[in-house]
Amino acid sequence: MRLDRELIRLPFTFDAARLAEEIAQFDESDWRPHPQGYPGNSALPLIAVHGNPDDDDVKGPMHATPHLDRCPYLRQVLAAFHAVWGRTRLMRLDGNAEATAHCDTNYYWAQHARVHVPIVTSDDVEFFCGDAKVHMAAGEAWIFDTWRVHNVINPRPTRRIHLVADTIGSAAFWELVERGRNAAPAQPVAYDPLRLVAVTTEAVNHPIVMAPAEQVAMMSLVLDAGGTDTPVCAVLDSLREDWRAAYARFGENRDGFPLYRSLLDRAAAALDPLRGKVRLRNHIDAVDAVHSLVLRPALDDAAPRPRPQQRARRIERPIFLVCSPRSGSSMFFETLAQSPTVWTVGGESHQVIESIPALHPAQRRFHSNRLDASDATPEIITQLERNFVRELRNRDRRTPRAGATGLRLLEKTPKNSLRVPFLAEAFPDALFVYLYRDMRDTISSMLDAWRSGKFITYRELPGWDGPPWSLLLTPGWRELSGKSLAEIVASQWSTATRYLLDDLEQLSPDRWCVAGYDALVSEPQKEIERIASFLDIEWDRTLTTPLPLSRHTLTEPNRDKWKRNADDLKVALPLVSDVAERARNLFAHPPKPFAVRRSPSAVKNPADSSTAIGQRQTANDFSSVFTAPFASFLDQAKSSLLISTYQSGRLIIARVADGKLNTHLRAFASPMGIALSPQTLTLGTKNFIWHFRNHSGIATKIEEGRVDAAYVPSAAYGTGDIRVHELVYVGNELVIVNTRFSCLVTIDPVNSFRELWRPRFITEIVAEDRCHLNGVAVHEGEVRYVTALGESNEKAGWRANKADGGIVIDVKTHEIIARGLSMPHSPRIHKGKLWVLESGEGRLCTIDPANGTKTIVAEVPGFARGLAFAGPYAFIGLSQVRESVFEGIPIAKRTERMCGVWLVDTRDGKIAGFLRFEGIVQEIFDVQLLSGIRYPEVLEPLDDYVGAAFTLPLSEVAR
Repeated sequence: MRLDRELIRLPFTFDAARLAEEIAQFDESDWRPHPQGYPGNSALPLIAVHGNPDDDDVKGPMHATPHLDRCPYLRQVLAAFHAVWGRTRLMRLDGNAEATAHCDTNYYWAQHARVHVPIVTSDDVEFFCGDAKVHMAAGEAWIFDTWRVHNVINPRPTRRIHLVADTIGSAAFWELVERGRNAAPAQPVAYDPLRLVAVTTEAVNHPIVMAPAEQVAMMSLVLDAGGTDTPVCAVLDSLREDWRAAYARFGENRDGFPLYRSLLDRAAAALDPLRGKVRLRNHIDAVDAVHSLVLRPALDDAAPRPRPQQRARRIERPIFLVCSPRSGSSMFFETLAQSPTVWTVGGESHQVIESIPALHPAQRRFHSNRLDASDATPEIITQLERNFVRELRNRDRRTPRAGATGLRLLEKTPKNSLRVPFLAEAFPDALFVYLYRDMRDTISSMLDAWRSGKFITYRELPGWDGPPWSLLLTPGWRELSGKSLAEIVASQWSTATRYLLDDLEQLSPDRWCVAGYDALVSEPQKEIERIASFLDIEWDRTLTTPLPLSRHTLTEPNRDKWKRNADDLKVALPLVSDVAERARNLFAHPPKPFAVRRSPSAVKNPADSSTAIGQRQTANDFSSVFTAPFASFLDQAKSSLLISTYQSGRLIIARVADGKLNTHLRAFASPMGIALSPQTLTLGTKNFIWHFRNHSGIATKIEEGRVDAAYVPSAAYGTGDIRVHELVYVGNELVIVNTRFSCLVTIDPVNSFRELWRPRFITEIVAEDRCHLNGVAVHEGEVRYVTALGESNEKAGWRANKADGGIVIDVKTHEIIARGLSMPHSPRIHKGKLWVLESGEGRLCTIDPANGTKTIVAEVPGFARGLAFAGPYAFIGLSQVRESVFEGIPIAKRTERMCGVWLVDTRDGKIAGFLRFEGIVQEIFDVQLLSGIRYPEVLEPLDDYVGAAFTLPLSEVAR
């Protein structure tokens, strides 16, 4: 693409070291010689025609290759540009080599900007473009004028590797370019393990018949580059006029193809004697440029004929139940198949799909069961529908009548968790239901399935030396050779779930919803009626509890069945934690139509409300109940509560409206500590510190002015996953408990954080969570006390004595003022006393800083964490106990453990009221009181109101 300058640096920086790690996974056999045969040059295709890494063409629909599927950060890098991508490769240049000086005058590159992101390079590597040269440093991003002569020289003996990506851009992309022209500061784009993006690729990149306007644009590239007032110009003038007349007659109708071809042949014959006589400013022969830009791409004779108008589809609005293997889909399927509306093939559709040769993994060198939209060719769609219809039965085992149309197929095959793009393309009106089940139960059941030998799918898998391959074949399975079964299954589950969630989120929210396995087991009638309402199918049966066992069940359901594989799960669960958290967050916050597509009996907006004791409201498996005194106290105090629940990915706002307590959920990734100042709110999350300001103008626009404080996101500071815990403001400085690095820190404009203080026994700043520093208390304008779960200078050393190894440290003196506590959290100074929650005992205590004496003020029914005061009353957050983390602590032995916020009178230790959560919210981290604010709102970053939240200086407003 021609630019007005040789080189433009784009305002991004990327983690080159992380990118280099992803590249290191590839074998030498994955690299291909350069398409033009340049010596010392090789390439690894990431996006190619039909996703085929062996196809170097630039004409045809582009899709990600299997190589890109293995590179999550490379996908994030591409997504950062907000562009549509064409052919994309890793380009490798050997040491002491050059790329060879050349220009890109092909039609494709005239339309595309070429983005370079250096990954592996050295200071001596130079990029030349026209009369300019530059060293592109690792992690930077550049585009350049491909119309000018350009080259790369690597004088070092080491290899240089760049990401080289072609794009037509977008409005957002060209805005980035404009910022680059103006030397805007580069924005770092760190790797986010929770962010699984789908790269947008181009489907159309060459015309069938070039439109006259585009032809003029291509001719102008030649003429503006030095071809005016020449015989070449005369030939182009003639072609342009005749082409416009022919296009007016035929457009893309194939009847006009002979005329179009004759015009092109006539122009080529007229140009041939001029070859070598006219050169452009970039030294390219003008005739060669015309052939590349105008003649060759003007007509695609070989383009497939338009499909005849299709007959009525026999299958309409099919329903696909999708999930990882062993998630309970058989029980779900067998239950939903009782609807009189649906038709099924009686079970899973392995043979229906894989009997089509092109869809069998053997035709893809057993890469995986992955299928994407490019696999849904017209021929395959026709065959697939025919295969399904041939096997269809209704609940009475009857077959469809001959020629019947509008059949509602219900299908479930776990392999389809890797096929959503294919199915969505093959059946554009398809609906999808994602069945969520706790990862422990699912992975444990997958382990059982492998060991049973009853779920073998590819007994003779080429290149596999492990146990016979069972269940679905996931991308990257070859890398699991030699791994333990627990590691194999963990990878299988996380890969399938990652692809599934990634693909579902690319669909319109109207096309998919989420179902809960636990709800299906405990309240099957209610859950099935809810799903049937979304799917628009009839339901006329009453279900019993428990549901009958599926024919694929190995052992009867049991809440603690996963514990049989506890040792294997200790290996597997840390490997899948990021994907598991994402799945939980999606389950807690499914697509919006899921909340409004409901049965007539559903309550209005149930996720946004609470009920009094004796009543229960549920939405997406979340409910809350409260006592009247709890709501009354907040109402009289003219206040509200902010409650962070990292486990479900929610910030909960508890507020009173019309005498009733309303629990309002906002989605963030692992929300933890909350810090308040008069007009701001700061929230710590998994990778970011989010800063919000109270915007009165926005507040008046929400809920007809009921909102009295609207906290609008105004900044996000990337820290990486430092395991942020509590946050406090000391003056204008934000103090963060950095648990992973065992210290107190603050925001730093350059680094992930700036250290402020650490315990004396912590000898170095390393990401080892040595003492599990977690809480901080401010006294008289300075940080004074912190809590930690152990006095340890070893990686995770606090775990050994978590039951009674907790400590409180005086920050000012570095002295440990209290020991022997059971998992202390949430230190606070209130009414001149130091308060601490002894979480492992479920207690609210005071600590005498002079001698460390502990006084028990109250006991509460749960793991106490999160503390706020209002006069003599304390709001205490409670969590249920996770056995995997809290095993061995006293609270784990209690038979009843609650989750919510308990109101305690500190004068006598009695419980004055409570707000209890049920369902998905099981763990609380922080509780903060918004004093004087009755009905706040906290906006998520993508909320529409954020785009209208302008804050201007008074001098600007007056103009």
